[in-house]
Amino acid sequence: MFGIYWDCDGTIMDTEKSYAYAWKDFLSSKGLDLPIEEFDKFVGIDDRIVHAEFSQIVELDNFDSTMDELHKIMRVEFSEKILFKDSLQCLKEFHGDVLQACVSASPKEVLNFKLQDAKIINYFDHVIGGNEVSNNKPSPEIYLKAIDELGTTKNIIVEDSPTGILSGKESNNFVIAVDRGMFTKDQLSNADLIVKELDPINIRSLLQTL
Repeated sequence: MFGIYWDCDGTIMDTEKSYAYAWKDFLSSKGLDLPIEEFDKFVGIDDRIVHAEFSQIVELDNFDSTMDELHKIMRVEFSEKILFKDSLQCLKEFHGDVLQACVSASPKEVLNFKLQDAKIINYFDHVIGGNEVSNNKPSPEIYLKAIDELGTTKNIIVEDSPTGILSGKESNNFVIAVDRGMFTKDQLSNADLIVKELDPINIRSLLQTL
């Protein structure tokens, strides 16, 4: 049984920068002004890890309260959010034909909000967030749990970040890295395949060869 397992931020949605700017604006309000490049290293990382790191530098409310504040900032961004057209085409192409899951380091509630707001949640047979596993990406646990839930045996994982790629590869599945310009080819090199744009015909052919 075939399965496609999708990362969310940077892979399906162009939300990485809006997330970074939300953190930048929020921390600025706390007196910590950092360059936007400082946030690149947190792409694909569990929100709890990001919160814990910044909590060592500046006084922050608890994790849930901080996330609420970030979401208030990001709601404006989400109203203008961009779904990557190639990912959307693939989601539509495989819906009802190949089992699909969205597998994100973000907490489940945050992930559901993004998918519902973008009106794409119905394309997924399963949705799993980073708070549903003991060890988030780059651990393979989240992908192994999603695959176990859907019961698929031939799987493709679609990622855009080194952290996500490592998670996918450690789960012993085929990983496609889509190059959105956030990382160098070298940083994406652990993937089985690097593409500039996702093509449903090529993905279907790959599934047949697994």
